[in-house]
Amino acid sequence: MGPLPGVAGLADRPVDQVRVARVMAAVALVLAALAAGLVERLLATADLEPDGGPMLRALLSAPRPPRTPPARVAVVLVDGLRVDEARALPSWRALAATAQTGALALETPTLSRPFQHVAFTGVPSHASGVRSNRFVARARHASVMDEVRDAGGQVFIVGEGLDWIRRMHGRPQDGGSDAEDALGAPLDEALAAFSAAAPPALLVVHPVSVDGTAHAGGVHSDAHRDALARADEVIARVAAAGTALFVLSDHGHRDAGGHGGPEPEVARAPILARAPGVGAFSDAVSPNRVAPTLARALGVAEPRHGSEPAVGEAAGPDHERASSLVEAGRRASRMRLSVRRRWTALLAVVWLVMTLGPIKRAFGFDRSVPAALALWPGVVMALHLTLGRPLSLSAIDGRLPHALRVLALGATAALIVVALGFALGTGPRGLRLRRAAACVGWSAAASALAAGAYVGFALGPWPLGPLERYLPLLIAGAAGGGLAVVAAALLAGGRADPAPAPSPVE
Repeated sequence: MGPLPGVAGLADRPVDQVRVARVMAAVALVLAALAAGLVERLLATADLEPDGGPMLRALLSAPRPPRTPPARVAVVLVDGLRVDEARALPSWRALAATAQTGALALETPTLSRPFQHVAFTGVPSHASGVRSNRFVARARHASVMDEVRDAGGQVFIVGEGLDWIRRMHGRPQDGGSDAEDALGAPLDEALAAFSAAAPPALLVVHPVSVDGTAHAGGVHSDAHRDALARADEVIARVAAAGTALFVLSDHGHRDAGGHGGPEPEVARAPILARAPGVGAFSDAVSPNRVAPTLARALGVAEPRHGSEPAVGEAAGPDHERASSLVEAGRRASRMRLSVRRRWTALLAVVWLVMTLGPIKRAFGFDRSVPAALALWPGVVMALHLTLGRPLSLSAIDGRLPHALRVLALGATAALIVVALGFALGTGPRGLRLRRAAACVGWSAAASALAAGAYVGFALGPWPLGPLERYLPLLIAGAAGGGLAVVAAALLAGGRADPAPAPSPVE
């Protein structure tokens, strides 16, 4: 019997397995590029503003009147300083005798720019949408700096070679410096101008080398200890000005370096206040309360969009209204996420089922297929954990090192599972290699697609948990490395035994 006519006859046509392997290798390379694009897409959406942010701006525009006399307040925000490190600093121990001390319980992701937004506006990240260090725009809500200027006061910002706070909260008329040597003579000049300024006046000093050295070599390195000593000296110099003083941090670090996740050493940050009228701190101070507490010490109006009062004070009608708006925005975002997940998940399932057909038609299925299809994502996560990296944003110790590590994890996992599939398979060597590689490629592409569909192909403005924020980035990034290995294996399988095409089914 000859081949059947029409569409039905397609199933009886001979398959050139080598040619199919080459086509699949090209497709794998395209999918590897798409996986990298998915990572970039997810990162680009992390700071999308949820519904609650515009609601706060539209409905809470009236200023909240100050309740204390104007004053000068200095803030030292030591980037990346852990609670245990802060409490061991000589300057901290000296100040603690006459100050309130405690710890901030941070919302994830525990990153610098989200904290810098909430600490000076009082608006939590899940309402502002500021969730990543990619956010480079001005603050989305009124800040303590705005209230100081509105009261006729002056603002000074000193950043150690980093202008993040100035870009988010600064104005052209603000004093200070963001030069590399800003903690030297420029800090002395800013301190002198700040001390001479009529109240209210706000000085924000931002040492960053503690964070940089933790990223580079962990918290036990010599460089990190040197950075802690320099931060201690800065705190002592600012404290000597004799004004009201706040010392705090934006996040901690894992021992090996890295932050962003919910780990206790990362998600708790130290806070100290030497200022009259500030309530007692606990070991779980909400970061939403930092801005109104600063405003109270400064004697200016609270930032008008904050949802919590100053430390030691009860919530008023404005705070309750803001909290209601924030919660309404969360509910709306969650509902939209639920709808988006449903249709993206349906598309993902359809694609996954359809793409199994060409693999079966070209190379057939045997006992190696279940292992090759299922194991790749599990091996990626096992290798990740074996390296001592958590399944959270705290695994990102540096952007480029992390990206290269994730690509290597995906490639290594693909090599392991392809080798296993090859060992379990049946048939000629080339066929076993092609079949195993094709199945692993399907697994990597399917895992990345499923991870992206689960979060609706966006990290914001959805109310995602720590694992939901990190796993799609990990799986999609690893898929790029895995699919590159798959392409190489498919081409190698084509050269192993380019057997003649099989005869049509009789």
